[in-house]
Amino acid sequence: MSRPTRAFRAALAALALLAAGPALPRPAAAAEQLVVAGSTDIDAMAPVLKAFEALYPEMRVIYHERETVGLYEEVLDGTLLPPPDVVISSATDLQIRLVNDGFSRPHVSEATRRLPDWAIWRDEAFGFTFEPLVFVVNPAEIDGDDVPRTRERLAALISGDPAFRGRVATYDIRQSGIGYLMASFDQSAMSDFWPFVARVAEGGLMTACCAGEVVELVASGKAAVGYNVLGSYAHARKAAGAPIEIVYPEDFMFVIARVAFIMKDAPNVAAAELFIDFLLSEAAQRVFAHESMLSAIDPAITDGLGQTTIRAAARGPIRPIPLNAALLAMTDPLRRQRFVDLWSQVTGKSPAE
Repeated sequence: MSRPTRAFRAALAALALLAAGPALPRPAAAAEQLVVAGSTDIDAMAPVLKAFEALYPEMRVIYHERETVGLYEEVLDGTLLPPPDVVISSATDLQIRLVNDGFSRPHVSEATRRLPDWAIWRDEAFGFTFEPLVFVVNPAEIDGDDVPRTRERLAALISGDPAFRGRVATYDIRQSGIGYLMASFDQSAMSDFWPFVARVAEGGLMTACCAGEVVELVASGKAAVGYNVLGSYAHARKAAGAPIEIVYPEDFMFVIARVAFIMKDAPNVAAAELFIDFLLSEAAQRVFAHESMLSAIDPAITDGLGQTTIRAAARGPIRPIPLNAALLAMTDPLRRQRFVDLWSQVTGKSPAE
């Protein structure tokens, strides 16, 4: 028997994806190119982009990977080339600012109508993952009984044992959009936020631009604990063999959704709408959960690791960050600068470092 052709294999892959969920509409006209700009690592996005191209082999996806703040600034300036059709970021406040300022266009479909209210705004911003902010621990550095499971226990560990001082790693909020966002939400939830920051920063605070670097500091043993780390990256590194343990904080746990929107002047609107619906489809959600380690926003889909959902595994309150106009306040430049300056002062960092 002759070997199946590439087109035949692509057709089989498309049929397999369609079998995993409701059929998706096809674009009115074939779009040769779809451009996506995102802050999500290409390694995490690649399986979903590949699945999309398998389902629609007439399309080719170009993916711009940027840090959250850099992505925001390039969208503002219009300097991304080729211009994007879809923009994706974990910095939900910056995404909401772009939507509010007229950079997006609405899209309504069966897929978007299924989203929970907190994960959609003005039919223009769409949350498509459900990712917790976790503690990451190196078990070779901290005995099981000492593993912090609340923020108070983390602060007590650092304050009470000189061996752990200067060995907490977290996002550098001076350059990380998600770091600034999460620190801002911590402040809103904690009456003792600034004393907490001072305690965990005793002896120095290790900071990094992004989740992968924070996890690496912990995995290498340079840091004993990583704080406020996106759980998706931590799970992916652990699955790849990194010597870390992941702790869902028990006092409260924020959850963010990566947010996608269609550019107002998207060159390929039909393809962009199709891609948004694909991100929200059962087929793509399973790829996110099982291959990309980005927890699905669909509560029926397991996380691909422990065959459970975050909602079932959490031992404390879960607080999803809603997509709404309240996030706009966090993008105010003066507010941001005051917050960063105070954080820098408390942690002993230079604001301009």
